[in-house]
Formats: sequence, structure tokens, C-alpha cells
Amino acid sequence: MTTTKTDNFNQTLEQISKKAMDLSHSLRSAMDFAFPSVNGARACGRALGLKRQLGWQVYTISHASDYAIVLRSMPKQLGWKLVLNSLANKNCSASVLNHLRACIESLELQMNKVATDRSMLRAVTAGELGSAHQIKTMLRARAAAVRANEFIHGISVETLLSAFMVGPAGAKGVVDIATVTAFHGVKRSRASAAWPLYYTLECYDPQRSARGVFAKKYSRAKIGALVSDLSTPGVGNTCLRMRKDGQTNVVDLLDRGLDRSEAAHFCFLEHLKSAGSVGAKISQSHAMFLITTPIERAVVQVWLHKSVRIITDPSGSLVSSPNLNRRVMESNTVERLPLEAVAEMIHGPQLPASLRQYASSHQELLRRAAHKLRAPLSEFVAYQLDVANPPWMSMLVLSFDC
Repeated sequence: MTTTKTDNFNQTLEQISKKAMDLSHSLRSAMDFAFPSVNGARACGRALGLKRQLGWQVYTISHASDYAIVLRSMPKQLGWKLVLNSLANKNCSASVLNHLRACIESLELQMNKVATDRSMLRAVTAGELGSAHQIKTMLRARAAAVRANEFIHGISVETLLSAFMVGPAGAKGVVDIATVTAFHGVKRSRASAAWPLYYTLECYDPQRSARGVFAKKYSRAKIGALVSDLSTPGVGNTCLRMRKDGQTNVVDLLDRGLDRSEAAHFCFLEHLKSAGSVGAKISQSHAMFLITTPIERAVVQVWLHKSVRIITDPSGSLVSSPNLNRRVMESNTVERLPLEAVAEMIHGPQLPASLRQYASSHQELLRRAAHKLRAPLSEFVAYQLDVANPPWMSMLVLSFDC
């Protein structure tokens, strides 16, 4: 596999990703027109009279918020013919079908142009691990990398639990955003320099781009985002320090005040008023979770208020982050990394059974965040991504259209 990009790589990738998402939105419109109440891949297949695999492909594409998912789920020409015929038989509008047909043809034409460049196609669909052996090998490699970084840097985190909460949507679709983040089982194995543990919340709304990056202002005299009563007692200003980092702030873990034989726990909660907007036009949103430390397991969530209408279900991805900063997503330096995990809807503030010891503190953080947003937790729908040994200096991303 080539290690260099072709001269037209970025331009071709942009064209393919746009056409893939145009197809996703067009298929979603056709499905909503013909079957406004269909929910789930199995129900989609039954409604269209399609076999299970094809029904799953149609549902996945129509609910995708990620171009790579669209490309990996594409049916063959015969499959598309069956889908179009089925939609026509269900009295789908001719104009809607014509637009869908044009989107299919446009994407297939674009893909045929790069069919001979296999490295380009691999990059376009990056994130796919094609076999059980590949998944097993990748998991072993990530685990080895985390252990190596723990030893090299003398710091480790057992579990990261983090969530974005969005809504309710107010006037003109403006929403508040709250985040909760907990680092459990933090250990320093030897004397070392201050370590950047937590970056404070920052938001960017393309519909209000003139405002730029929006972040809360904090006094460096205390750790304003720290939830002291859910963290290890006495950590406060003893072993943490907040400092400015560009347009945001970073909380450093200092080499003092912690017993190296004991694991520490740090919980953070933030709330930004009028942080973003939804509903004016369809746009893609990204909830980004920075992997700032060698971490053995990360469980990240996005909670969306019922007033926030999502067009696509959140999908998970893993990207490299040469700079530990969420704004890196706006640059061309991001590389998509393979990820075996998928985002799944969860019912209530639950965690995997193996993390039940942290369930009560996680639920309390979510309850407090919902209180900040002035809405009960029961009014939110949640999606979760559970990743073992995420690479240090990367970001887990939950993306969705709304």
C-alpha cells in the first residue's frame, strides 16, 4: 500500500464524500416519502420487499452520517434496480426517484474514475477492517501501543467516560451544550513533568462562523470545571493546574499530591449557553473526544434532546490528531484510522456491565448536566461508542446530521 497521496487526492476525496452524502440524503428523502414510519433495518427490508442484506444496505445508507459508511454499504446495480422499482411501486414521487437515480449514477461514475487507484479507494473507505483476523490484529496492536506509552510516559488511565449533551432547541434553533468527562484509574508510575489531562469544551458553529471558536472563560486560580465531590478527595489545586491553550484551556496533572500506589479519579462538567444552532439547514455535527493520555478503555456518548431533530443516526470514527485540539478536524491533517466498534443507541444512562463500578458517578454527572440544560434526562436519546485501547493522540468522533 502506497504511503503517499496522489496530487489530486484531496480533491477526489472531497468529490466522492460529497456525492456519497448527497446519495444518503436523497435515499432518506425517498424512504421518508414512501415509508414515513419505518424504523430499523429489518422493518425497512420488509417494507420494500427486499432480502435482508439489501434491506440492511438501504437502511444503513439512508441513515449514514459518514461517507465511508455509504461507500461500504453500496448495493450493486441489480440491487439499486430492485430498490428503485420497490420505491416506485410504493407510489414514491417521480421527482424524488429521479433525484435519487441521478445521485446513484453520479456517485458510481465518480467511483469508476478512481477504480484503478486502489490506494485511493482504501483511503476513501478507511476505517474498515475486513476480517476477524484483521480486527484481532488491530486490537492487539492498539493494546501493545497503549502499554508501551504507559511505560514510556509513566502515566495511565484505566477508563475514560465522556458524553456530550445537546439541547433543548430554543428560539431559532439555538442550543446549549453540556459535557461530562471522567478519568477513572489514573496512575503515575514515576516522577515526570506536568501532563495535559483534560481540554475544556470548545464549540464551533458554521452557521455563526463570525463568532469563531466559542469557549467558556475560566479563572486559572481554580479548576472551575472539576466536580470535586465525585473526584478523588483533595485533588483540586493540589495535583491539577489550569492554563490557557490558544482559545481554550487545559488542565494539567502535576507530579505532586498523589499516592502512586493508589488510582485517582477526576470528573469534569461544563456547560456552554447558546453554543450552537440546529434546524436552519441540514449540517453535519461532530462530537469530538480527545485521547490525551494512554487509556485502556474509552466509552463516549452523545445525548440529544428530543427537540433536536437528527437526520442521520450518529456514527463513530477514529481519527489521528497530531495536535490535541478539536479544531484539527477543520484541517487537512486528519487521517482516518481503522475502527472495529460501531455507535449504538442506548436506553438510559447505562454502561457496559464490566464498568458497573462507575455507573453511579456517571449517572450523577449526566443528571447534573441535564439540570444545567433545564431538561430531564428522560427527554434525551443517547448513542454510545465503546472502544478498547484507543491510540494516544487521536480523537473518537460521533458524527450526525441535524
